[in-house]
Amino acid sequence: MLWNTSELLKQFDWMTLWSPWFGLLMVGLYVLYAVVTEKMAKRGYESTTLLQKFSMLSAILLYYIGFGSPVDVLAHIIFSVHMLQMVLVYVLAPALVVYGMPYWVFEKLFSYKVIGSTLKFMTKPLIALVLFNALFTFYHMPFIFDYVLTNYGVHRIFHGALVVFSLTMWYPVIAPFLSEEEEGMSDLKRMVYIIANGVLLTPACAFIIFSQGILYDAYTDAETFATVLGYCMPNGDVSGLDLNALMGATNSALEDQRFGGVLMKLGQEVVYGFFFGWTFFGWVRRTKSLALDEGMSFTPQEPKEKK
Repeated sequence: MLWNTSELLKQFDWMTLWSPWFGLLMVGLYVLYAVVTEKMAKRGYESTTLLQKFSMLSAILLYYIGFGSPVDVLAHIIFSVHMLQMVLVYVLAPALVVYGMPYWVFEKLFSYKVIGSTLKFMTKPLIALVLFNALFTFYHMPFIFDYVLTNYGVHRIFHGALVVFSLTMWYPVIAPFLSEEEEGMSDLKRMVYIIANGVLLTPACAFIIFSQGILYDAYTDAETFATVLGYCMPNGDVSGLDLNALMGATNSALEDQRFGGVLMKLGQEVVYGFFFGWTFFGWVRRTKSLALDEGMSFTPQEPKEKK
């Protein structure tokens, strides 16, 4: 599907490809996370587990890969890479962020009057479900997509909203794993919630996969393509780039578009499938434990012989 990617990237300088300032910001955020959680643990708050630390570190790395590495540049050139970027930063990374947070962080956020009431509303399962999936679907409607990508301020607002909504979307699923005090959905409802997330993204993915024509000018129209790519360049100057070579990065723009839709659908199904399985097996384990406490036996019994 892709060809000469390494040759294409040689047109960009190191600063553009690897965004060192963004990388330093990500390192700073993780250091802040580690210092604050450790300090609060010494004050008697719940400490983070090794798995939570690894989860947060993985999320930080995914955000950097998605927004600070050559993936971000390629996402402006190749649609399928854009969809890979969506999976990394809006499906997988936010789940890892929510899991990596100790539960007292959410308790403190909810305790503030304005912020708390807003977050409580946004993390209600139905609201969280609709907010993320609706914005993601609208974002990939062709006329909205092209408008957002060619207007820098709107682009930043959309991505910022997607980051927030992706975090609130995952909260109802993951918060019960962090604290038994969380009065959230039952295991069965959480499994239905995860399935619903997959279903709601299907129309957008199907629209892209089964389209009979090119949907997005951002990848095929020379003027629009130059405007979009300018946001990756210092001062928006694309005069030193071979735009024709960059626009020809794939053998077929239509096939790349379809591949992007498939990649998005498969990526989200893998992530959702993992958390569905985690929830399901946790439910089975707790149900079995409760049954054993009530005196039920899961060991096959020998049939009694009739006298």
